[in-house]
Amino acid sequence: MPSLTTYYGPSTVITEQGVWVADGTRRICIFYTYTPATGILKYAACVYRCRPCVNLSDGQTAYIEPTTQQMEAHSQTAGRRFEMRPVIFQSETDMSYEEIIKTIRHEMCHGFGVKGPRGMRKLFYDEDSDGSGGADSDDSGGADSDGYSSGDIVSEGSELEFLTDSEPAEDSEFDWEKVFSKPTRQIRYIGTTCIESYQGKKIPIDREFFIAMKGVKKTGELIYAAAISRRPSYMGVLEDDAVREHFKTAVARLEKAPVAMVVSDEYRHQLKSKAPHREDVIYEIMDNIMSRPGGRYLIKA
Repeated sequence: MPSLTTYYGPSTVITEQGVWVADGTRRICIFYTYTPATGILKYAACVYRCRPCVNLSDGQTAYIEPTTQQMEAHSQTAGRRFEMRPVIFQSETDMSYEEIIKTIRHEMCHGFGVKGPRGMRKLFYDEDSDGSGGADSDDSGGADSDGYSSGDIVSEGSELEFLTDSEPAEDSEFDWEKVFSKPTRQIRYIGTTCIESYQGKKIPIDREFFIAMKGVKKTGELIYAAAISRRPSYMGVLEDDAVREHFKTAVARLEKAPVAMVVSDEYRHQLKSKAPHREDVIYEIMDNIMSRPGGRYLIKA
């Protein structure tokens, strides 16, 4: 049989749902639609970080791959994001498959992130559009899990609503007693390696956030506090004792100076005791931390 050559036409639309990409110790589930003729790229993603496991026989560090159940849960999250709050932007036209995936990954780390803000769909669709893709598309931005994007600022008076409505409304009564009665959960968030100044030199720096939190599923009321580890990448993985000390600091801050916020409606189910993951809650907490009022990370009140 002779070889066949495929190529793009003026109405070509490429769509993949739940495709997985391995990038270092991260496993990324992506939903996307790409229109080659216009370059409009719409996507959403969910990132799983493989946990380190030291192989005692040779001292090397191995990483644990996600289970089928974890992959299904992350795929469901990515799918919901794609339906409810996708990232949509103008990319290059006529990109190859590899270029599409690399463009999405680049935007996750350095641009829009894993999901977009509410409200931008109307800038790409008119009221009667069905949002099915093609030459018409929608656009949005967000915060990434891997290279965390904290710089997507929406100016006052914009039609957009930024990712997280995390501050409790001034006229609402935050139920501190009920929130404090909930169990404390500990979350470790590993940020992207960045080139920063360290002892007079520009070197790769790793930053990790150790978060202690309590939350109420029904109302989305949540309190948190955090501790941060900042160290050169060459120092490798933190020792267990250091991890415990960081979490101890975070818990102490949670008891003395917690930060209050309210989780978005669509992610409150992740506050239940046996949620398969709490990734979106983590992102909303990180949004709050990275808001940096006064130039400081918001890790305690």
